[in-house]
Amino acid sequence: MKMNITETQPTFDIKKPTPRIVFLDYLRVISITMVLMVHAIEIFYLAVDHVSIKAGDEFWVNIMSSPLRACVPLFVMASGYLLVPIKSSPKEFYKKRFARILIPFIIWSVLYAVVPYIFGQDTFAVMQHKITTLLHNFNLESGHLWFIYMLVGIYLFLPIISPWLKVASKRFVEFYLVLWFLSSFHHYLKLAFPDGVFGEVFWNEFHSLWYFSGHLGFIVLAFYFRKFVHLNNKQSRIFGLVIFGVGYAITAFLFGHFLSQTKEIYYVEMAWRFCTPNVILMTIGLFLMFRTITVTNEKVYGIIKELSRLSYGVYLSHLFFVGLSWTYIVQPMALSTPLSILLVTFFTWSASYLLVKILSYLPKSKYIVG
Repeated sequence: MKMNITETQPTFDIKKPTPRIVFLDYLRVISITMVLMVHAIEIFYLAVDHVSIKAGDEFWVNIMSSPLRACVPLFVMASGYLLVPIKSSPKEFYKKRFARILIPFIIWSVLYAVVPYIFGQDTFAVMQHKITTLLHNFNLESGHLWFIYMLVGIYLFLPIISPWLKVASKRFVEFYLVLWFLSSFHHYLKLAFPDGVFGEVFWNEFHSLWYFSGHLGFIVLAFYFRKFVHLNNKQSRIFGLVIFGVGYAITAFLFGHFLSQTKEIYYVEMAWRFCTPNVILMTIGLFLMFRTITVTNEKVYGIIKELSRLSYGVYLSHLFFVGLSWTYIVQPMALSTPLSILLVTFFTWSASYLLVKILSYLPKSKYIVG
């Protein structure tokens, strides 16, 4: 099939500010909404150390949460589409990106450790332990911040991979992406071969495709779409919908299968892991469809840009409000499961945005909300 180039790629001029890539603002807002909904759905199936779903909720948890698992890969692809290959020196890149993400990350990590103590939910000893834990990892209450650790690792690697991306041919990038996609079957292969695959043993966890695995693949995938894939809008929507549908069907089937076999979180959520082939397919499909969004109406896009601008702060803060929204607003209403999930998401979005918006007026607010 002959592909028609209909997308206008932004040009870069050092004398002019970099033009906004419209669909990335929509993608960020949609992706953060997906993240919030994922955490709202966890109320209905996730206990501390096992899966616990009320009879009748299996369907809603599966059908609503499965497609949302593309949220994190979409965030990563947004970074890849926008940033690589990097156009500044490694020092400048690190300084700019880490100043934006690390300082707010540290502040919110401390808040998640301290606020429960302030409100009498934790003892001083527990708070002290949580603060100490932050020296090497996140706490349970701030589990969503695992994403920042992963993002830091990717940003550290971008100046290393960028020189290759600048000169790599289409076929060579495809070679990388094929091996990356093959590596995404690793979790499933380990079910059949628990002792390890591709050279894994207890003294060597680095299997032969280790260096092609992980979230870095979404960075390269986004670069590949930007440089080499030029579908018109109709083609993007059709191909995107088909690819997403295939990934969604596989994901929902596997989740239902694992849930029928065990209540261990490790296995039940296996089909929802971000670097699995089924989630990769959903991500590709959604990215192709989102890429066709070109709505620049002043009222609509003005709202989207505002929400996109504060999306990092919303991500950092939202876990404070998921439980509160459920406990004090939604649960007393005794509504259906799907409606409850949507309302928890709405109230969490609203409260997080309001808090971050207020904080954004403070001096040096970029160090708090990003």
